[in-house]
Amino acid sequence: MGDSAGPAIGSHAPEFTAPLATPDGSVSDVSLSSLLDDGAVLLVFQPTNFELGSFAERHALGEYDWFTADDRVRVVGVNRARPRTNREFVDYLDVTYPFCSDRDLSIARSYGVTYRAFGIAPRARRACFFVDRDGVVRYRWVADRNRSGRARPQVRDLYEVVMDVLGKPDPESFGFGDGVH
Repeated sequence: MGDSAGPAIGSHAPEFTAPLATPDGSVSDVSLSSLLDDGAVLLVFQPTNFELGSFAERHALGEYDWFTADDRVRVVGVNRARPRTNREFVDYLDVTYPFCSDRDLSIARSYGVTYRAFGIAPRARRACFFVDRDGVVRYRWVADRNRSGRARPQVRDLYEVVMDVLGKPDPESFGFGDGVH
């Protein structure tokens, strides 16, 4: 189970279907194409780890939550946990985005983010992929297992790609639209 290259920037994202646990507690099977019906998708591969004791790691997961403020992007976590565990994980992390259950690591494998922990146990690396509405990968980041520390994607770079693809959102009028100030 070595890493494959996974989808490159500019290539089509691999299709998948998996159970999706939402913050409201519901679980349903979704496909990537059904997620893309609502707009672009930011796939976040994150192990289910209730021991996220470091502020930096919790903060990193919260940074993805920031992208949910733009209704043109749907953030979806992906990990190996069962749907019930993912519901608990969402509550524990207090994030507003759902998680897909990738029990057999087929999604992680198709995205090229698998490895074997200690050479034995199959796992998925921390990674994120921004997929535009047409299913094209526009951004990818995969954690380097050979580096020490908790590397994470540069949110500024990710934000710039998202804004380049989607365009800047209309500024808020705060109720003063139509030129009334």
